[in-house]
Amino acid sequence: MEEVNDLIPGKLQIIQDTDYFKFGTDSVLLANFVKVKDGESVVDLGSGSGVIPLLLAFKQKPGRVIGLEILPELVQLSKKSARMNGLEEIIEFIEGDIKEIDDYIELESVDLVVCNPPYMPPDKGKITKNREKAIARHEILITLKDVIKQGSRVLRLGGRMAMVHRTWRLPEIITLMRENKLEPKRLCFVQSRENLNPKTVLIEAKKGGGLGLEVEPNLVVYKGNTQEYTDTVKRMYGYSGDDYNE
Repeated sequence: MEEVNDLIPGKLQIIQDTDYFKFGTDSVLLANFVKVKDGESVVDLGSGSGVIPLLLAFKQKPGRVIGLEILPELVQLSKKSARMNGLEEIIEFIEGDIKEIDDYIELESVDLVVCNPPYMPPDKGKITKNREKAIARHEILITLKDVIKQGSRVLRLGGRMAMVHRTWRLPEIITLMRENKLEPKRLCFVQSRENLNPKTVLIEAKKGGGLGLEVEPNLVVYKGNTQEYTDTVKRMYGYSGDDYNE
């Protein structure tokens, strides 16, 4: 069933289908972690319902944003969301397989690649019977290696790749990035609460970049033991102060 949800209340909305994996906070964190320079080209690998392209096109000033997604139903929903928000001139959603990326996007032409990939290898955790949701959570159609390799292929020299993932896979991420000429330059750990260890990481790498990594202050999602977002995360969703209600 289709439903319309706020991304930024009164300003930006998204159409989602309850039969598919709905976007979570991680995508919002990634969209706010990356810094798009005016006029830059951006590609979102595995764009799902289109949340990252929508946020980047609305909040920053890219020249063009492409969302590449293998599930045709999600591509159509994303296109509807772009039209609903008047962003169809900036965002293009393409149905396609990341592993065949050169069929859709010119190699070494992109300024920024972003990705919120499936976190779990197929042999880790229980795989849901819902195929669409399983594809979003587990590496069934695409692996971490595929994502980083194909992302690097379309990046120009000096371009950046940013992703959100689980901390326990960070060593693997850095190894794969370096194998594909991507040098990590920015890192931010995400804690769900101040008293808990980070389980999520935001990372950005530069193609052909030299050594030198900036580790940013940890990002905390929730206040204390409540379900209320911290002020930092509230601002990402367009809320501030008392106008936010969970």
